Amino acid sequence: MKKTLNPAILFLMIFGIMLVSSCDMNEEPPVPNLAVVTEDLEVNMAFEDLDNLTLSVLSTSGLSARTSVNIPASNICEGAIITLDESTKTIKVDFGDGCTSENGVIRKGIVNLAYTGNLLITGAKITTTFEGYEVNGHKIEGTRTLTNKGVSLENGTITLEVKIQNGKVTWLDNTFVSLTSDQVRVIKLGTQGEYEASITGTASGTSREGLNYTTSVTEALVYTKSCIDSGVRIPSSGILAFQYNGIDITVDYGDGACDKMATIFYPNGSLPVTLD
Repeated sequence: MKKTLNPAILFLMIFGIMLVSSCDMNEEPPVPNLAVVTEDLEVNMAFEDLDNLTLSVLSTSGLSARTSVNIPASNICEGAIITLDESTKTIKVDFGDGCTSENGVIRKGIVNLAYTGNLLITGAKITTTFEGYEVNGHKIEGTRTLTNKGVSLENGTITLEVKIQNGKVTWLDNTFVSLTSDQVRVIKLGTQGEYEASITGTASGTSREGLNYTTSVTEALVYTKSCIDSGVRIPSSGILAFQYNGIDITVDYGDGACDKMATIFYPNGSLPVTLD
């Protein structure tokens, strides 16, 4: 005798398949591993703090590399000792066992600045190296070179080429990110020591998990001194693109607000983040 399937059961089976398919279609796309992105953002914050530190030291003479011997350190952090040796054209910034700035940045160790001449002169260079230097628990190593590529008196801007060689940032658990970078920074000078930095360029590195990655600025990253001084060490605007493991990801820093917000865009999804 031929068996037939109960129409009611057949309907339930078809409905169940449709329901499962519908649920699969409505599921949120998987979020890729974003550790590479968040680590690089922390690395960038550490180096941007270094930029602000360098310019703060030099700005006592209008961004000149020649400053008075008694450079005030109070705007960096109480207890820091800054020593200028004009004979060797070097500046040593010693944070000792650690001190905290007014905006909450904790620094320790030594930053060495070697300059060739007045930073306002095209071709001048400032080379930064480190001795046990840490910022907010991140140990910084490598060589960072700023080269003046041109000055526009009409626009009040300085164009700096910034290269990091053998860069390394180590976390408290001894994991680290290694990197090299090649950037151009256009610094627009304002009044009372204010400035705005517009950054373009590329970088490559290896994450704490050993993943190789590259970054490129697709829309200029903009920083302001007043925003950094307030404790916000990320760009106010701009877009940074990442590529790793065959995945393309971008970080959008917004439209100019001085805040710690950004949005990470990945294939078929996005994630708002707060960076601190």
